[in-house]
Amino acid sequence: MTEKSPKTNWYLYFSVFSANLAVFAGGGCWTWTSPILPKLKSEDNSVNVLGRPITVEEETWLVSFMQVGLVCSTPVSLFLHKFFTKKSVLLIVSIPLVLAHILLMFPDKIGYFFVARFFMGMTTGSLWTVLPNYVAEIAQDNNRGFFGTMAGVMGAAGSMVSYLVGPYLTLWSFSIVNLVPLVLFYVFYGFFSPDSPYDLIIKEKLVKAEKSLSKLRFNSNVEKELSDIASSIKSGNDKTFMDLFKDRGLKKALKICLFLMAFQQLSGIGAVVSYTETIFQMAGSVIRSDISASVVGSVSLLSVLISSRLIDTMGRKILLVISCTLAFISLSALSVYFFLYDNGIDTSPIFWIPIVSLILYILAFNIGLAALPWVILGEVFSSSVKNSASFIVCITNYVICLGVTISFSYLVQLAGIGSTFLIFAVIMLTGAIYCCTVVPETKGKSFQDIQVMLNVKS
Repeated sequence: MTEKSPKTNWYLYFSVFSANLAVFAGGGCWTWTSPILPKLKSEDNSVNVLGRPITVEEETWLVSFMQVGLVCSTPVSLFLHKFFTKKSVLLIVSIPLVLAHILLMFPDKIGYFFVARFFMGMTTGSLWTVLPNYVAEIAQDNNRGFFGTMAGVMGAAGSMVSYLVGPYLTLWSFSIVNLVPLVLFYVFYGFFSPDSPYDLIIKEKLVKAEKSLSKLRFNSNVEKELSDIASSIKSGNDKTFMDLFKDRGLKKALKICLFLMAFQQLSGIGAVVSYTETIFQMAGSVIRSDISASVVGSVSLLSVLISSRLIDTMGRKILLVISCTLAFISLSALSVYFFLYDNGIDTSPIFWIPIVSLILYILAFNIGLAALPWVILGEVFSSSVKNSASFIVCITNYVICLGVTISFSYLVQLAGIGSTFLIFAVIMLTGAIYCCTVVPETKGKSFQDIQVMLNVKS
């Protein structure tokens, strides 16, 4: 007889969904520049709140200041977690994003935009540092992957809203729209969602931990799971920061997470979503760039929905391999198109390649690379080193993201956009090989089982 998977109750769905309302708001930050940059480059003062077109350097830093915020966010969020539970940290770190959109309601200087973008990065980076661990700790072994990809779904939905409504709203109205999910987050998550049982046990609040877990499992008999959680915490308590570089299992987990985060950002995703409309304009597409960008955003949401349904059936490893392979194909096609276009060859018969390739690229990225590195980050470390590991992995991710975003426009000017996409394509081919040969499968495994698997000699 096979053991039946435990049922998932509505309160767990509600808790994960309400936590991810902040990620929905953060998702819009990634694509915020796509509809806003064309307005700030316009000479029409009725569209451009600055009253003048921004310079190339200002454009680069407007995009990149979010990445600066990302880099600064990780130490702040992990410092806060020394004193507060993950739930409290998520509520605190979302405040800068609220301030960013309030600031953007009344901008008349480029400096206001830079500060707002920095605040966007502070919140977005903190959310991705803390939330994967929170979700992994409140979910069950059989649905941890599904709930882990919820952040990808909500982030993609937020990005799609920016693509869809950003081109047609004033900056003031756009800021109001972006504040709505944050208000809902503070109401539903702040008042009605639980703390992680892991956090409560670590802080020796055992009664609250039992109450939290009982609500999440819709079952008053949670003694065994509480005991397992306590054992998991105890077994990892002897691990320290230095064990990340000495312990076989932890060292392997750290290496895998670092490589996955590097492949995620070196796919070029940060630059692509920030410059989507600009890329379509450069491609000479006959389809309006704002419409093309909206199509890309819609595909992004659809693809992460597909991923969320497949992750606990197909598994993490195969989805990552498929993701990197399809990204390689789509980026290669974009590279060839731009080589032809930049060399004066008539590309009108293949005008459809940029939008089809970008759609395939977004599909590829979101079925694997978007969320799965974060899911795996939440699974492969024991509780005592989870914060330290998250610090190293997230800082690496955000620094690479900053580097890619800053260098993208300069690389396009120096080498051409075709060569730039070719570089990303080669990296994705390398990623596919790495995921196929090195990354372990964690589908359906408990935290204890994963630690045992990582410590086996390869």
